[in-house]
Amino acid sequence: MQTLLAKLLTFWLKPTFINHRPLDLNLGSDISADQVRYVLDCDSFADRVLITLGCRLGGLPTPVTIHSDPIAFWCLHHREGFFGRRSPRSSHNLSLMNNLTTDPAKAPLLIPVSIYWGHQPDRKLSAWKALLSDQWGPSSRFRKLLCILLTRSHILVQFGPILAQHQVLDGNVLNKRRAHRLLRAHFKRQRQSIIGPDLSHRRTLIDELLTADSVQVAIDTAAELQELPRHQAAASAYRYAQEIASDQSYRVVRFFNILLTWLWNKLYDGIEVSHLERVRAASEHAEIIYVPCHRSHIDYLLLSYVLYNNGLALPHIAAGINLDLPIVGPLLRRAGAFFMRRSFRDNLLYKAVFDEYLHLLLSRGYSVEYFVEGGRSRNGSMRSPRAGMINMTLKAFYRDHTRDVQFVPVYFSYDRVLEISTYQKELKGHDKQTESLFDLVRVTQLFKLVFGQVNVNFGEPLSLQTYLANQIEGPYHEVATDTHRAICEDLGLNIVKRINATLAVTPIQLFAIIIAQTPEGKISKVDAVEKLRSLQRLAEADYTSCQFQQSDADLIDYVCAASGVSVTSITTGDLIHADQHCRANLKYYEQSVLHLLALPSLIANHLMTLDAARGVDSLERLASTIEPLISILDDSLLYRSDKSPERLAHQVTALRETQLEMTPILDIGSSESSSFVNFIAAIIWPILCQIKLTTDLVEAKLSLENIGQALDTAFIEWPSDLFLPTATQDSPQNKTVSLGLDKETLDRMVQSLTKSNPEQGVNAQLRRIQDAVNELLPLPLQASLNPLSRNLIKKHIPTMATTH
Repeated sequence: MQTLLAKLLTFWLKPTFINHRPLDLNLGSDISADQVRYVLDCDSFADRVLITLGCRLGGLPTPVTIHSDPIAFWCLHHREGFFGRRSPRSSHNLSLMNNLTTDPAKAPLLIPVSIYWGHQPDRKLSAWKALLSDQWGPSSRFRKLLCILLTRSHILVQFGPILAQHQVLDGNVLNKRRAHRLLRAHFKRQRQSIIGPDLSHRRTLIDELLTADSVQVAIDTAAELQELPRHQAAASAYRYAQEIASDQSYRVVRFFNILLTWLWNKLYDGIEVSHLERVRAASEHAEIIYVPCHRSHIDYLLLSYVLYNNGLALPHIAAGINLDLPIVGPLLRRAGAFFMRRSFRDNLLYKAVFDEYLHLLLSRGYSVEYFVEGGRSRNGSMRSPRAGMINMTLKAFYRDHTRDVQFVPVYFSYDRVLEISTYQKELKGHDKQTESLFDLVRVTQLFKLVFGQVNVNFGEPLSLQTYLANQIEGPYHEVATDTHRAICEDLGLNIVKRINATLAVTPIQLFAIIIAQTPEGKISKVDAVEKLRSLQRLAEADYTSCQFQQSDADLIDYVCAASGVSVTSITTGDLIHADQHCRANLKYYEQSVLHLLALPSLIANHLMTLDAARGVDSLERLASTIEPLISILDDSLLYRSDKSPERLAHQVTALRETQLEMTPILDIGSSESSSFVNFIAAIIWPILCQIKLTTDLVEAKLSLENIGQALDTAFIEWPSDLFLPTATQDSPQNKTVSLGLDKETLDRMVQSLTKSNPEQGVNAQLRRIQDAVNELLPLPLQASLNPLSRNLIKKHIPTMATTH
């Protein structure tokens, strides 16, 4: 009878399995059944059937029986009663004599298996939803029966991580209580990382928020300052809490899962997820704050979709109040969004309510997601961090730091950003359009376009506990205001640099680099794919898209389709042409990957200088040449380059080897060919020109506003015998390059330039940077830059008096 029932369940149930392959658990393919024991929290026939099915599908050793055999399975508790009553532990609940041994050679590997029936909890705990959603209480036979009948696809089975026998032993002693305690704690951590913390009703959360001491003090202060009755100030606090708080509902999450699965299939060729194991490891011993880059409104939905489909608890997402639209806002709120106003510095009551809400989320173990950049990047580069959410996170951690908080950087690499056309209009000076319901209708008009693939990469987590241990010596509540402000700024920079380091490199990004240096946007397919492969070898990213695993022909065809370029057949082969509009769009993706190629490009310029002078190379000379510039580039591009001798030596070797492998690359439109090193060197030339001009203008004591105005009017004639960066849209012959900088990048660059070395002073540092740029830039560029710099200074010095 049990065998027949097991076959019926195997046929009917549609569970999701995680880590059910030997490779996922770092096991060899030859592992045998007698070398492993599967550990269950509670004894259950249905659970044992699911384990057997997962083992069979993933290639793990299949348990010898589906019966309650202590040699095959190891259960901490006896299965629950029909309606959820907890029964006494079974007599063989640990079966230590059958499962553990003091002989290390015979010790089995313990594989805990966590099974979640309806694996996300619902916030509004009606009786019906409580039956079908996995909660922190026991899983009764009755609820499992309902899940089997009604929600057969909402079952999650997670294997591992593996526990070696010594992890549950007390030294070499078979200590039953210790083993039981450690395994019980393991299942508790797994459950929290999958379904989130034990949840309370939203109304209860708001009531607790409003009775907090900090909010009560803010209510009293607001009533006094605004000369209002206290109950009116309290009512305002209640309205703020209602406006802010999320109302996560599993029914809405399921709805979004179905909707987004359809949408992704319409828009994208696939979603590639990498390094999710970093999140799983961090969530076992810390609260998680996801800090993604912000490229599109899709970001909000994409991260939750990825986490949900990989069996991780959904975060509560900080969203701008501009997204709290009719219909859309309530749906987002029930999907986990909590809303915040763009600015509330002057509204102390709102600030107190928001601070307390964030503190409650973190102290109760909820995962949180927010964008430290504030808004979406319009040009593809990383934006400067906003201190607001970081400031509130730190203050919440000061109050309650019993459990660590880890920032998990996330990078979304889109082959085509949904709002790219809107961004181009805004960069041309058009006003930002307010979000509306009509935006949803416009999305359907984009289905005919090719959007390629999306890469979601999870970076190395940053432990807040470890970070603060290196910043603060005394108790957290004694941190001075200035110290706290400095920590906010430094932590924000650390986070955005980690996000940038998490970039998943895609073919579109590297293709954008190539087009940026191609006169008139034309290049043969053969040359394009050759350069793509060479850049792939040099851009040592945290992750590289699997699209690069295609053949050369398939790769370049994919790039052409996703980037929107046209392809024409000529006598010498296929010619790629990126028109003016396409080149402007590709600039976005070029900016997103520049920081990874800055160091290789500086090294290439150094090698070119040596070749021209027939000099002898050395790592010491290389390091001394690029050192003044790499720190400026890192500050400007928000990155942390590895300047170690080993890294420099590796890059030099990679450049030389790739140069030998490549055939001469013909510059379309030019009778001369340029070497591969020249091609790599040209990547950084526009930024070096910007650094040179900015340094000259700072030395001339122009204000930041004057410097920005000067650079906006700065154009340079690019010598025709050099690779051409992308020309401005105002110069159809591609002879002119704009040297303008966006305000945030300029601000970071000027701050970096004026950070004086105590031993040198600002002026000495500026001259050192000027010398480094002159040493690396080709002479024709220097010849164009020097008179341009003098003219800009002469033109803008008379206006300085009016801007102070």
